[in-house]
Amino acid sequence: MLKTIDEACDFIAEWCKETGSYAGQPLASGFAMPDCLVRLNARVGDLWRSAKRMSGPILRYPTPFLGLLGGQDKILNPNDYARDENGIVPFVWENQGVWGYGFDSNDVDQLLVCGDWCDGLRGDFETEWRRVAAKPEDALVCTLLINLCMQSDTNWDDNAPKPKAAHIVLWQHPAWSDFDGFWINEERTLIWFAGWQVTRR
Repeated sequence: MLKTIDEACDFIAEWCKETGSYAGQPLASGFAMPDCLVRLNARVGDLWRSAKRMSGPILRYPTPFLGLLGGQDKILNPNDYARDENGIVPFVWENQGVWGYGFDSNDVDQLLVCGDWCDGLRGDFETEWRRVAAKPEDALVCTLLINLCMQSDTNWDDNAPKPKAAHIVLWQHPAWSDFDGFWINEERTLIWFAGWQVTRR
C-alpha cells in the first residue's frame, strides 16, 4: 500500500510509462512546510511550470502524467504559498473550491481541511480550518491518485461494483471515511477508485 510521496511517484511513473525527469527548482520559503511537499517538488515540481492543459471546456492534459498536479484537484505550487489571515497555508484546492487542504507552519505534520470535505456534508461550505487524523502527506498521495484516475482512460460507471481482480489495496486511510480508497489488480493494469470509476491503462 502506498504511504509516501516517493512511493506514489514511483507507482505513477510506472503506470504512465514515464521515464523523464521533472524535478522542480529548489524551494524558497520564509516559513516551514511539510517535507512531503519538498519531496514532491523534487520529483515532479517542473510540472507546475511546464504542464499545459488542453484547450476546451474539459479539464484535460495531453497525458495523465502531465495532469498530476491539476488534473482534477489543484496541488498548489509551493513557491506561491502564502499564509491566510489565520496563519494557515493552503496546499490543495478542490477544482471548484468546495474544500481545501492546508497546514500550519508551526505544526507541519498535522493536516487541516476546510469546506465540504468527506467528513460530513457542510452545506454552508464553511471556511474554518479543522484538524483531521491525517498528515499532509496522506492528502498529497490521495490527490495524486485522484488526478491520475481523472486523467486516465476511464469507465465512468459510478454504480459499478469493484472488479474481482482489483483485490489489492493501493491506498486507503480511515480519515477519508466516505470511500474505500484505491485498489489494483496483480498485473497493475487497472485501478478502482471507490465510488467513481475503473481506470485502465
